[in-house]
Amino acid sequence: MLPRTLKNFNVFVNTHSWAGVAESVTIPKITKKTEDYRGAGMIGDIALSMGYEKLEGEVVYAGFDVKQYRQLGVCGTSDLPVRYVSVYERQDNCTTQTVEIYTRGQAIELDPGDSKNGEKTEIKMSYNFTYYRMEVDGVVEVELDFVNGTERFGSTNIAQEIKKLLGL
Repeated sequence: MLPRTLKNFNVFVNTHSWAGVAESVTIPKITKKTEDYRGAGMIGDIALSMGYEKLEGEVVYAGFDVKQYRQLGVCGTSDLPVRYVSVYERQDNCTTQTVEIYTRGQAIELDPGDSKNGEKTEIKMSYNFTYYRMEVDGVVEVELDFVNGTERFGSTNIAQEIKKLLGL
């Protein structure tokens, strides 16, 4: 079995397609926030899960478009939808797999980089997300909603029982 490789992708920000303009995407890293703990009778530290670190991503755009700057004007920590659609292909049998990552958050930094006459320019836009959902071939595999307390990996809904006990 050979690995799946990225064949192509597109990025949609606030439903606007950046096909032909988006050069690369940094998908948010999912990192559990932990605290070291060592109680009585224990012979070593363990990491206690205390939630998650911030979800941050980046898109690198070619050229200049005022719509990139307007992303900074979207108010609210969860009001800017960013959707990454990609197709991966296995190299041994050419089967494809669609991976879509839906996020909501806010644009937090626009880096226009260097501009030189006659050369391609790049704009790097950084995002902070409060919502993350990954679907593989239409099946939800990961869903994290920091504001509404959703924590789902595959069929395991980790936060569901806690929400039920809290009356949410």
